[in-house]
Amino acid sequence: MTYAEVLVNLPVDRPFTYTVPPGMAVARGTRVIVPFRAKPVGGFALRCTEEPPKFAVRDILNAGEVLIDDALFDLTRWIADRYACGWGEALEASVPTGVKKRRAAKTIAVARLAGTPDPSSVRSPRQKRILEILAEVGRLSVPEISRRLGSSADLAPLVRKGLVLTERIPAEIDSLADLLSEKPKEITLTPEQETALGVAGESVTLIHGVTGSGKTEVYLRAIERVVAAGRQAIVLVPEIALTPQTVARFRARFSRVAVLHSVLSEADRASQWRTTRAGEADVIIGARSAVFAPTRSLGLIVIDEEHEGTYKQDSTPRYHAREVAIERARREKAGVVLGSATPSLESLHRARAGEFRLAVLPHRIERRPMPEIEVVDMVAERAELKRFPILSRRLVRLMQESVSRGEQAILFLNRRGFVTQIACPRCKWIFRCRRCDVAMTHHREQDRCLCHYCLDARPVPEACPECRAGALLRLGIGTEKIEDEVKTLFPDRTVARMDSDSMKSRRDYRESLGGLWSGRTDILIGTQMIAKGLDVPNVTLVGVVNADTAFHVPDFRAAERTFQLITQVAGRAGRGPRGGRVVVQSSNPNHYAVVTAAAYDFAGFVSRELEMRRELEYPPFSQLVRVLVQGTNEKKVREATERLATKLGASLPSTDKLLGPAPAPIYRLKGRFRMHLLVKTKSLPPLRERLLQLVHAVSRPLLALIDVDPVNMM
Repeated sequence: MTYAEVLVNLPVDRPFTYTVPPGMAVARGTRVIVPFRAKPVGGFALRCTEEPPKFAVRDILNAGEVLIDDALFDLTRWIADRYACGWGEALEASVPTGVKKRRAAKTIAVARLAGTPDPSSVRSPRQKRILEILAEVGRLSVPEISRRLGSSADLAPLVRKGLVLTERIPAEIDSLADLLSEKPKEITLTPEQETALGVAGESVTLIHGVTGSGKTEVYLRAIERVVAAGRQAIVLVPEIALTPQTVARFRARFSRVAVLHSVLSEADRASQWRTTRAGEADVIIGARSAVFAPTRSLGLIVIDEEHEGTYKQDSTPRYHAREVAIERARREKAGVVLGSATPSLESLHRARAGEFRLAVLPHRIERRPMPEIEVVDMVAERAELKRFPILSRRLVRLMQESVSRGEQAILFLNRRGFVTQIACPRCKWIFRCRRCDVAMTHHREQDRCLCHYCLDARPVPEACPECRAGALLRLGIGTEKIEDEVKTLFPDRTVARMDSDSMKSRRDYRESLGGLWSGRTDILIGTQMIAKGLDVPNVTLVGVVNADTAFHVPDFRAAERTFQLITQVAGRAGRGPRGGRVVVQSSNPNHYAVVTAAAYDFAGFVSRELEMRRELEYPPFSQLVRVLVQGTNEKKVREATERLATKLGASLPSTDKLLGPAPAPIYRLKGRFRMHLLVKTKSLPPLRERLLQLVHAVSRPLLALIDVDPVNMM
């Protein structure tokens, strides 16, 4: 009898023993399904033995293939330790769902000639046309034959006659890269790029380069060295919208590129994962989870826009892809390149301390000037117009001038929907979610009000349910409302919108990005997915509709996010020879984050912000750990959090600081009340062990979570 120790996908930190049924193949790293309490749970076999345990065990229900190697076991063990989660939970996040479910790769039927048939042997003109097409192109998919001829019915007779052969081959992954044609071109590196390339790949290198300074070219050259040495590279991007452009650029240089991101189907991701594991890809491009790509010989990990919060996972395991990349590269003796026009203060601090190498690209390619940033005081604008304008007069005028010259404009707002709040002017009632402490957002296209957290949908109220007053106020603006306003102002122009409401499928991305890159779209409106990385030379105007959204979030990083937002969005303008302009609309035009961003004064912002962080002992001068307790019984949540805080506070060293407990900024979410506390620590390991003891002592049905290095404080 064989027994297996299995790490299950649960918040526990030890393996459980199961019997391997006769005839079932299980080895270290095998994907298994096991019974756990009353339901089946996924996991991975850690060790197999013939020594029987001293207790009764149950059988493994199902076994797949070996998916985890020793290196990934070790890396996920580190993740479990660092981010205070179960080892099985870390393992679960490291393999795509489609791989675990054994999704088969998609195939497509193709046709090719059987030898050299004589076209005179067929009478049908359509059949003759098929033979001519196949003679010209060699092999063609059946759907493409159908598209060209209007039907594929004439193919079957040719197959029966033995003139044409059909077969099924793996379908090509639609990474959307064909939307942008990137032809290889001779590029001479600037002296600054040469310097950056010289240190890229040596341990960890931070490339601080202004937008348009040629960071991508440095990445490409560094990866060329790695591939020439027979090794592989992983490239992480923060937004799916950036992936097609990145893939196009890398495919122009490398013939073997794999793509891993969430717009792909489970089967497509599984196919790309297996291609990578087989050693058939030199460059792997994807979002956060691509850091776990199963390379055979990793040489380099590139993290573009390294400051982005999307690299931190909000659900268990709450890992940060940047830190995982650095640890993985250390273990596999590979290099890491971090790139950004606005590096995170944590990375910049580590570079200044000598932990990272630092390379600076202070100028745009060909010394193109940075676009001028103009700040519009929206308080003064409202006072002059006696109303609340969505777009300032200055921004509208520049949009008119830009599109009249055949140029493109981008408008940015990190709020989706039509209006963000419905309220009663008489009794001050606000239409809130039934399960969350947030206002419902009106989406006019769906004619519904949605909660962006629990996704509850409700009809638009006609009157106040509290006082039955007349018309309700509709406050705030989202991307839908901006789109409506722009279409009214520019009825003869093509206007598109990119946000998570409009981007539901690959077809949506294909249409929106294709319209932008081809020039069909005159004005693009979008959220954060268009704020960074996009390189469209014909975009000469960028408008930040509301630069103050981050200021309204109770987060010590609010100023940093505002500075990054303005700088990154501004970088979408003026990347071509026509130059560009940027208009930033703000009700806080004198805030230091807005002032320094408008002047491209990164050093000035960093100096001011680090001074505040040092005084308050926030990162990078300490490490943060957030503990969140939640449950449906408000009293029990508060009592449990207070007990936890008391016990933790009594055991903290004098160098650590405890903040809270306090209600979370969103106090009720998805029907659960939420309390949290923050610890500022100088030494994470001993704190983590103590926290795990206390959190595990919180009894059901309450749930306590630990978030190490939190990014989302809500």
